[in-house]
Amino acid sequence: MTPGGVRLGSPAMTTRGMNEEDMKRIAGFCIKAIEIAKRVQEKSGKKLEDFIRMIPEDEEVPNLAEEVKAFARQYPMPGK
Repeated sequence: MTPGGVRLGSPAMTTRGMNEEDMKRIAGFCIKAIEIAKRVQEKSGKKLEDFIRMIPEDEEVPNLAEEVKAFARQYPMPGK
């Protein structure tokens, strides 16, 4: 698995009320996720099935997930 990039929809984020500082925070989440993925891949090797199997073993994954969820709860989807 060799991703070529990440596409984020800033119109959807601004619709939810996010501003420039929030976008920086989202970029920080992305950077953390990439760092975790790189570390896991160093242990797992290049095979996707091995990578997926090792993700739950990384202690930072649930921490990042909770951090992202807490952030997202501040900005409900329009109409909800």
